[in-house]
This record gives sequence, structure tokens and C-alpha cells, in this order.
Amino acid sequence: MTAVSAAPIRVGPRRYVGPGQAIPALDGVRAIAVALVLADHGGVPGLPGGFLGVDVFFVLSGFLITSLLLDETARTGRIGLKGFWVRRARRLLPALLVMVLAVVALRDLFAPESTAGLRDEAVATFFWMSNWAFVAARTDYFSQGAPPSPLQHTWSLGVEEQYYLLWPLLLAGVLAGLAAVAYRRGVPVSTRMVRAAVFTLAALGALGSAAASILLSSDDSLNRVYFGTDTRVQALLVGAAAAALLVRDWRGMTAGLVTLRSRWARWLAWLLPVIGLVVLATAAHLATGTAEEFRGGLLIVVALAAVLVIAPVALDQTGPVARMLSMGPLVGLGAISYGVYLWHWPIFLVLNGERTGSEGWKLFALRCAATVAVAAVSWWLIEQPIRDWRPTTVPMLRLAAATAATAAVVTTTVLPAGVPFPKPGPGPLIDSAALVGPEVPVAVTRPGRQRAPGDVRVAVFGDSIAWTMMRYLPATPGVEFADFTTIGCGIARGGPYTYVGQDLPQKPECDSWPARWAQRIGYEKPDVVLLIVGRWEVVDRMNEGRWTHIGEPGYDAYLRGELTRALDILGSTGARIVVTTEPYNRRAEKADGSLYPEDQPKRVDAWNTLLRSVVEPRRNVSVLDLNRKLSPNGYYQTKVDGLRVRSDGVHPTPEAVEWLTPWLVDAVKTR
Repeated sequence: MTAVSAAPIRVGPRRYVGPGQAIPALDGVRAIAVALVLADHGGVPGLPGGFLGVDVFFVLSGFLITSLLLDETARTGRIGLKGFWVRRARRLLPALLVMVLAVVALRDLFAPESTAGLRDEAVATFFWMSNWAFVAARTDYFSQGAPPSPLQHTWSLGVEEQYYLLWPLLLAGVLAGLAAVAYRRGVPVSTRMVRAAVFTLAALGALGSAAASILLSSDDSLNRVYFGTDTRVQALLVGAAAAALLVRDWRGMTAGLVTLRSRWARWLAWLLPVIGLVVLATAAHLATGTAEEFRGGLLIVVALAAVLVIAPVALDQTGPVARMLSMGPLVGLGAISYGVYLWHWPIFLVLNGERTGSEGWKLFALRCAATVAVAAVSWWLIEQPIRDWRPTTVPMLRLAAATAATAAVVTTTVLPAGVPFPKPGPGPLIDSAALVGPEVPVAVTRPGRQRAPGDVRVAVFGDSIAWTMMRYLPATPGVEFADFTTIGCGIARGGPYTYVGQDLPQKPECDSWPARWAQRIGYEKPDVVLLIVGRWEVVDRMNEGRWTHIGEPGYDAYLRGELTRALDILGSTGARIVVTTEPYNRRAEKADGSLYPEDQPKRVDAWNTLLRSVVEPRRNVSVLDLNRKLSPNGYYQTKVDGLRVRSDGVHPTPEAVEWLTPWLVDAVKTR
């Protein structure tokens, strides 16, 4: 995800007001880049590398900003830092503030997990530091399923704004250094000297940043590399180096004049964008965002491909690629691309498959239409009026800082400090409600516990759903619950398994349940056993050397055998057994709004049917229909009778556990 921060074209008469505002082809580049981002976040098939649209924007920003700064030095002999920063703040800050405050105000529309750290993320965004905030929070950009922050896309705004702060300072330092050298030698500072020095600085910086991203990339540091300014600035500096090397007549370019006189140079300018587009399309089709790809130099390759498109179409706007990129729809999308980028991510999260009942292309079209509509309003009512505002008495830089500070104070007042959801287990996507480690084995030499006459002793076995219910269970007079749940484990053994699109190894304790359960039952000798499993029985799992899942006859037979074994163990001391059905779940959606296999209702139905068939002939076992209780309308529900019953699409909320407790107690006390 990236910031579309280079200012788009101005609607109306042409006049020189800044970089790119009179080069329609560059608006077309913006449109292509933002379309890649939308495709990536919308799950468009065939474009898993759409996240690389970020690098296209970075290269474009580096090229345009450096062109502007060099043009200013050629005309005035200096860089007006205050004016530059005011223009950037006026261009980027107002719409960003509105978007962030809208997310804060409408935070209840997002998954609770995704807003756990919203206060800190919002404040970091106001001061252009969100990328480092996500690094500090160990945010996993490429994880599937775990609900992402509605502000996660602002990381790239942080990278760009940090570049906008430091790069002009470095160029000012270069000018000062060159002036000092020229003074000692008694010669003037030439434009060629300035461009050569800037090119050298940008090229060396790009090489250093690229080397850092290649050397630091690993499975553990992938997200640090992805979010880090030092590792992502390579694309911005590639654009800057191209500007210093190639741009000689910025005003002529923005006026639509051809700056290439040689026929061979023009032919090269027509050919190179084709090569660049082919490389970008190939990368967007093949890249998936792995550490191996980053170690292979994916980011620098994409940056170089992007500059092969950007620089030639800016230098010669008569070529075929330049004319294609200058088509009306692309130019129009490019003109509002900053707003499209800002608003698309929270809109995509709000307009999900669950709310809309849509998926695939239909959902993607709905999301894009809403995004473009909001972006157009933002452009018309916020971005353009403020960018054209030219007050004579208002100190703009101080106003921008005061505005960001005020927004930060309002946000910290409205939002409490978040408590991040931990992610235990072998992978980042194991149940996020798992807040403690594995159970501690029972000390069989421990003296027996005393209980009041008539109390019913219930031993609870199961996965994290059962654990969550035991954690939030209120007082239950007359019923004593003993918690023997194990997070992330059902009765299915072996592995690996696939959960929310990732292959994960089985935890060792999950395979040892028969011996562990027999030990606990033999020691506890409960009156009733409550068994809550099913989540880990409906995932795709490696069994006997092949991937399989419930609904396949061989695997169904295996699950039937494991469930029979479980009931035999749990009932070995004569306890009555209550087994719950598996409720419909919606842990996460794919990017296109469709469900992951383990959340498909047909799999849950298949498990519940198998469960009932195993339980039916057993006189001491009954079924408690948790699915019907949590999904009374026959499909997944977040709320029942106005009560929020799911915290993350799988686990019950504390309020739901309290609501379920009388029903649960009645079931275990009934004889």
C-alpha cells in the first residue's frame, strides 16, 4: 500500500504550479499504480503482486519531487524549504486528517481486533510515523485472515513524508557544499555540477537501500523490511536519480514540449516504457511478497522497471505508451488517485462479504465504486480548495503542525489505549482469543478437592472456544467446572494443516490428547464431561501423506474413529457426556470477500452430521446444539437479539458467555 502523494493534474487551464500537473501520462501512471493496489486488496485473480503498486508511486514521487527541486535551484540558486514543506502539507494533510478522524469516529464498523491499537496508529499517522509504529507493533502485512488495521495503508505516507522532510535538506546541503568548493576555486556553481552531485547521492542511496532490503530480508524480518523507510526509500531514490540524470527542461516538459531531439533517443523513449510495463505486469502476476523474493532483489527490479516507464513518458509525451497513459479515464482516475488511495482501504474493510452478501467481481465493483465516489468528493471539497488557498497572513507551516497536534489530542481523548490481541501458537494466525499457554498437567498426587453436597462436577475438554467459555464463565452455584481445554487442539491429529490460507504445523500437545485425557478423567472422575471441538476437524489437513478434509470418505472414517475414541475415554469412569455442535464461523474473509474452507457452512454441517451419527447409539452421550444457539437463523451471526456474540468470528464474547451460561448449566445438570 502506498501514498499517492505526487500532485495530480489540475482540472482547468494549464499553468505551471508544480510537478506533474501538466503531464497527463503521469496521471495515467498514477492510475495504473492505484489500480494495482485496488486489485491486490480486492483479491483480483492473477495479481497477487498488486502491492508493488507502492513502488510505482514511490518512483514517481522521487522523480517529480527531485525534478521540482532541481528546477527551483536552477531558477533561484536555492531551495525554499519552508515553501516546499508547506506545499506538501497543504496537499496531503487535510484529506488525511479527515480520513483518519472518520475511521476513529466509525471504529465500531471494523473488527475489534483491527482497532485494538487504533489510538497509537492514528497519532503516528498524524505525524507521518505510522510505518515505524507498525514495525514496533510487529504488524504482519502479508498475513491472511487476521483483521488488519483500517489505518495500515498509511505506512507508505510515513515513508514518503520522511523522504519529503530529509531529501530537500540533503539537497540543500549539497548546494552548500558545492558553493563552498566553487568559492575556494573561484568558479560558479553550474547546473551540471548540481545534477551530477544529486545523481551520485541518489544512486548511492538507492544502492544502499536495495542492499539493506536484500541482506535483511528473512521470514522473521520481512515486515520490518517492508515497512522500513531505510529499506523502501530505494524506489524514491531511483526516481530521484533518473530526474537528476535526464530532466533538463522541466518547464518545457510540463508545457507538453518534446525535450528529446535525437531520433534514436525518441525511439528509445518509445521502447523503454514497453519493456518497463512488461516487467511490472510480470512482477504483479508472479510476486507474492515472500522473503525469498525480497532477497532476490524484487523491490529494486520493480523500481527500475517503473522508472523505465515514468522517465520516458515524461520526456517525450508523443510516444505510444505516453498516449495510452493519457487516455481520459486513466487521467481522471490519476487526478483523484490520492483520495482513492486514502479511502479505499477502510471502505474495503467496511464493505466486506458478510455485510454486502457479495463476493468476487461483484463485491470488487461495489467497493471500487464507493471508493471513487468518496475520493471524488474529497478531491472537490477538501483537496482542491485547500491546495488553491493562498493566505497572506496565516503561518501555514505552524497551522499544519497545530492541526495535526489537535487531531492527535482529540484522538487520544476519544480512544482508550488498546490492548493488542496476542498470537500464540506455531504461526501468526492461530486463534487470537488464545490468551494463555497450554494447560498444565494435573498432579495426580494432589489431594482430592472438597465440594458441597449435591454439586455437579463437570470436566471440560476442547479447543479455544471451550477455553474462552471457561475464562469468562460467571459463578455457577451447584456446578463445579474443571478446565482441561487446550488452545488450538481438537481431536484430529497429524498435520500440517491449512488455516486462513496458511500451512501451519500441528502443535505437539495436540497429538497426545488420548493419554492426557485418560489421565485427567481417571483422576477427576467427574459427573459430567463437556466436550467442545470441531474447529480443527473442518480444516484442510495432511493425513496419511495427502491433503484432505471433512466430506471425503476416507477422512470421515478417520474422524469417526477419533471421535469414538474420545467418547470412550471421556466416558470410561461412567460420566455422562455432553458434546456441543460446531457453530458456523467467519474467522476471516479472503480479499475478494469469499470464505476460507474451514468457515464454509457445508463443512460445519458435515462435521455436525458426523458428530450426531457417532453420538446417537450411545445412551450416556447427548448433543447440545451450540450452532443453533449462536446461529438461530441458520447462518453465521455476529449478533443474536442485539447481543454481540462473537469477538473475532469464532470465539464468544464475554457477554455471550454470560448469556450462554444458564443454558449450559441447565444442560449439564439435566440427568
